[in-house]
Amino acid sequence: MASVEKKFYKLAEAFRTALAQGNYAQGREVARQALKLAPGNPSLLADYALCLMRTGDYEQSRKTYMQLLRRTGEENMPGTALDGLVEVCGWLGDKAQVRRYGNMSLTQADNKFRQFHAYPLPDSPPPAFDPSVAERNLIVFSLYGARPRYCETAVMNVGVARDLFPQWRCRFYLDDTVPAGVQARLSAAGAQVVKVSDDIRQTIPPQMWRFLVMEDEGVSRFQVRDADALLSERDKAAVEAWLQSGYWYHHMRDYFTHTELLLAGMWAGCHNPALPGIRTLIAQYLSEEEAHKRFADQYFLRRSLWPTIRQSLLSHDDMFGFLDAEPFPPHEPVRWLPHQFHVGSNVSYKRVSSNSDAADGAEQLWALLDEQGTELCRYSSPVKGGQWEEWLPFFLTDGIQSGIYRVKNVIE
Repeated sequence: MASVEKKFYKLAEAFRTALAQGNYAQGREVARQALKLAPGNPSLLADYALCLMRTGDYEQSRKTYMQLLRRTGEENMPGTALDGLVEVCGWLGDKAQVRRYGNMSLTQADNKFRQFHAYPLPDSPPPAFDPSVAERNLIVFSLYGARPRYCETAVMNVGVARDLFPQWRCRFYLDDTVPAGVQARLSAAGAQVVKVSDDIRQTIPPQMWRFLVMEDEGVSRFQVRDADALLSERDKAAVEAWLQSGYWYHHMRDYFTHTELLLAGMWAGCHNPALPGIRTLIAQYLSEEEAHKRFADQYFLRRSLWPTIRQSLLSHDDMFGFLDAEPFPPHEPVRWLPHQFHVGSNVSYKRVSSNSDAADGAEQLWALLDEQGTELCRYSSPVKGGQWEEWLPFFLTDGIQSGIYRVKNVIE
C-alpha cells in the first residue's frame, strides 16, 4: 500500500509540473500511468481527458469525458469537466452535443450561484437610451502592461467604436504600466483615459478595474469588453436589440468555450442604484476567495452579480440557448475574417519574432513601420536565445506578411 501511495505522490507531482509548463503531452502520459493504478478514478479521468484534448486527440478525449459522465452521473459531473466535454465536442464539430452539454453545464452553475444574494432591481423600467450624450453610454475596458496584443487592439477598438457605436464612448481604466505613447493615442482617438489610483491598484485586480464604471452615476448604460478582442457588426446588432428590449442587462455567448454564466468581456448593463458600491462588493468577494485572483473577474461576476443580473437579462446565444437566450439578430457582414471571428475572440493568435544582438533577459526596443517608413508603434520585448517574439493582432501580422508593414529593431 505504501509503495502505491508513493507512486501516486510522484505521479501527482509530475502531473502538476507538466501542466505548469504547458506540457500536455507529458501530462497525458502521467495521467495514463496513474489510471493504471486507479482505473476509473474521476479526477484522473478528467485530467486525462483534458490532456488528450490539448494534444489534439479529440475523439479519445470525448470518450474519456463520456466515461467520466457515466461514472459520476449528470448531477455530479464536475463543472470544469462538463466544460471540457463541451469544448472537445466543439472541436469535433458536434453542434448537438455542444448545445446539450453546454446547457447542462450552465444549468448546473446557475443552480449553484443563483442561491447567492440577489439585489433588487428598481420598480421602474431601465433608463431610456439617450443617443445625444455619448459620455453617458460607455464601452469600458481594463488595460495594463506594455504588450502590443492588448495595447494595439485597444487603440483599434476606439476607431472601430466611432464607426459602429457613434453614440457611445470608449473608456479605459489603466495605470502607468501602459506606455505613455499608447495612452496618448487612446486620448487622441477620442477615448476617455482613467488612471486608477494606487489604492485601487493595490486592492483590485486589474481585470476588474473596468467594473468601476458601475459606481459612476453619470453613466446610464455600459458595455464591458476585453482589450484583446475586437468590436464588430455582430456586437452592434446584439446591443441594439438590447437597447430596444426593456431588459436591464445584456450578455452574449458566441463560441463553444463560452460556458461561464457571465463572460467578463461580453456583458452590459444599466446603472442600478439598488446595488451596493462595486468596490464594497469586490472587497467582500476577494476577502472570501483569495485563491481565485487569476480569474477574479469571471468568478466575481458569477457569485456576486449573477443572482441580480439574471432577474432581467437578455442573452444572445446561438450555441447553447441557455435561460431563454435568443439567437443573434441579423447583421451586416463582420469586417474581421468572418471564418475565424466570433464575439470575444482573441485576435492575437500569431507571433512575430526577430533576431537581436542583445543579451538574454535584456529588452529589445523595436518599431513597426509602414511602407513610407513612418513609425506606427514602438515596444520593447525580452530577448531569449538571440531572439525576441511577441503575439500581435492579426491586423498587424497580416500587414507584415504582405509587406505593407515591417519590423525594425531600434538602437538608442
